[in-house]
Amino acid sequence: MKNKNTILRYIKEEDINDYIRWTTVETEWNKWDAPWEDDDFSEFVEWRKDDLKETPKNFTRLEIDTITGQHIGWVTTYFIDKTREKTGVGIDIPSISDRGKGYGENALSLFMAYLFNTQETLYTQTWSCNNPMLKLAKKIGFVEVERNKNYRMVKGEYYDGLTFSISKNNFFGKYIDLLNINENIEQ
Repeated sequence: MKNKNTILRYIKEEDINDYIRWTTVETEWNKWDAPWEDDDFSEFVEWRKDDLKETPKNFTRLEIDTITGQHIGWVTTYFIDKTREKTGVGIDIPSISDRGKGYGENALSLFMAYLFNTQETLYTQTWSCNNPMLKLAKKIGFVEVERNKNYRMVKGEYYDGLTFSISKNNFFGKYIDLLNINENIEQ
């Protein structure tokens, strides 16, 4: 799938070196994406290696490339509150040098356009100090639907847990150019 300056694709073997770099050297992204989780990323890299062994059946996790072919991150789905009734979307662009260039909005909106083929509403969850995701969610048009006060403790301080949603109609009201994206997907 392509959108302006980004490409979404399945994982390939060369990506593993990027994941190793992102989990050993360029780890700043983890300050925003669940910093309360264990910093041992070896399991995370092994999961990515396992992804290489599987034949993809659908787009629930895709890698982000720039239009020039540079691998810069990933988009993924998950279930809100562990219920299959609410599909959440997430994105990570680990390298600071790749942020602020429109890649995040282009990649996540492209992914969401695909997911709206089977969903009427999409969600995302984050915490109140994840400024990069809060900014992106607002830019795309997500609205806050739930706030859990003092939900997470990070470095001795409590932060709120936030849930956002966006309807299919509201999304395509802003991203009309992505309305027929599913007709052009290379499987």
